[in-house]
Amino acid sequence: MRPTTCLLPLALGCASGPPQGILLVSMDTTRFDATSLAGRRDVTPNLARLAARGTTYTRAYAVANESVTSHAALFTGRYPSELAIAEYGTFALPSGTPTLAGALSAHGWATAAFTGGGHVVEDFGLHQGFQHFEAVAGRFTFGSFFDTVPTALAWMANQDQPWFAFVHGYDAHTPYVQRGPFLHPFGETGNSDRIERIVADDLALEQLRGRLWFRSRTPADFTHAVGRTVLGTDFYRLPAEPYPGEAVELLSQNEVNHIRDHYDAGVHYADVWLGVLLSRVDLDNTLVIVVSDHGEDLLDHGFINHRAGLWDSTLHVPLVVAGPGVAAGKVVDSPVELRSVVPTILQHAGISPLAGATAPPLDSIDPSTAAFAEGTMDELSVAHPTLGRLTLHDAGLATGARVLPATLPTDHVTYTAGQHSDAAALWSTLRAWRAGLTPARTTGVPVSEALRESLQQRGYWVPEAGGSP
Repeated sequence: MRPTTCLLPLALGCASGPPQGILLVSMDTTRFDATSLAGRRDVTPNLARLAARGTTYTRAYAVANESVTSHAALFTGRYPSELAIAEYGTFALPSGTPTLAGALSAHGWATAAFTGGGHVVEDFGLHQGFQHFEAVAGRFTFGSFFDTVPTALAWMANQDQPWFAFVHGYDAHTPYVQRGPFLHPFGETGNSDRIERIVADDLALEQLRGRLWFRSRTPADFTHAVGRTVLGTDFYRLPAEPYPGEAVELLSQNEVNHIRDHYDAGVHYADVWLGVLLSRVDLDNTLVIVVSDHGEDLLDHGFINHRAGLWDSTLHVPLVVAGPGVAAGKVVDSPVELRSVVPTILQHAGISPLAGATAPPLDSIDPSTAAFAEGTMDELSVAHPTLGRLTLHDAGLATGARVLPATLPTDHVTYTAGQHSDAAALWSTLRAWRAGLTPARTTGVPVSEALRESLQQRGYWVPEAGGSP
C-alpha cells in the first residue's frame, strides 16, 4: 500500500494510524555542542530546520562510546553488557538477539540499513532483523553519507508498503578531511602545513595528548600479535609525559582550534547530506529520528577521539524526532538515553515493546531520571539532571561485575559536579542501576579476516579469536 498524505497539521499528528515510513539517521561521531542546536556555530542548518518541525532533546546521551556498542544498544534498547561480554576486541551482537528491525520486519514492514561500514557491519551482528543490509566496502571502510544517502533514497522510493530505513555516515569521524569546498568552510586561523598533515591522518590524530604531538610513538611502540594497536584501549593509559630525548612537538592553541574547525566541517558535510535525504521525505507520514552514536573528545580531556573516556564530550549527542504525532518546536531539557529510541519507534508503529528492552519511550521518561553509560575502557558512568556526572574506572565489565562497593571509592572515580554537589548520591544511583542489570555471559562471533585487516590498517586492534589484550 502506498503511503497516504496526512492532512492534519504536524503538531497534531496523523489520526489515521501509524506512519507509513520510519527513517533513523545516525550522524556518527557528532557532539551535541557541534550542532546548530547548541547555538555555538551554524554548522547544521538542516538539522535545525528539522528540529523546528519536531522535538529536540537537548540532553540526549549515548549509552556507550564506541560505534559497535552504541549501535548495538540503539538497535536493541539494551545496554551493551546485557548483549555480550563487554570486551572491546570481541564484542558483537549475538545471533538471535531481538532487534528493532526484526520486530518491524515481523509486522510486515520493509526494513533496510545503509551504513558507512567500519564497525557498523554484519561481522558485528548489526545486520540482524534487516531484510536488506548494505555497508560501504573497500579499504577505507568508514564511508560517508555521500555513499549511503543516494542508495537509501533509491530504496525508499521503491517501497509500496510501510518501511523502515537506517542511514548512517562517518563524516565527522577521523580523519577530518572533507571533499572540495567542504574542506575549509570554517576558520583559517591556525592553518599550517603541520596541522593539515595531522588532521588528514587518523593515526597522527591519535598521537596527540593536549597540545603535545608524540609523533614517534605509533605504531611501532604498541603492537600485538595481530598488528599495530594505536587505537587499542591500552594506548590511552600511557603517560602523556615525553620520555628522555623523545621527539615531541608542541602545537599552538590556534592549531588546536583549527582541528575543531576541521571536525565542524565534517559535521557540516553530514548535515548537507541530511538535507538531501530530508528533501525527499514527507513528514506528514514519515517518522524521522536523527541521532549520533557518540561524540568526540577533541582534546577537551587531552584526547582526540571518543573511546578514551565517558564525558559529555563523548556521550552528549544530538537527538531530534519529527513526524506524525510529534509536537513541533518542543524542547526537552531533561536527560534521555538513546536506548529509548527503540520503544519510541515501536510505539509509533503500534508494535509491542521489544523483548529484553526496559527503556521507556522518549515521551514517557521521568525528567528526574539519570542516564547511564558503559565505556570501552572498562568504565561505568551516570549523568544526573542536577548532581552532575560520576564515572567509575576499572569497573570489571568484561568479568560481569555487578555488585559495586557500598561507599564511594577513594580512587578509580571521577566526578564533575552539577548544580548540586552530592557524589555519594550519584554513587548510590550507579550502584543500584548496576545491581539491577544481568550481564551477558557470551562473547561475540570473531570478525572475518578481511574486516580485521581493514580495521588494522586504520590502527584498530582486533584480537585473534579467543585472544586477549
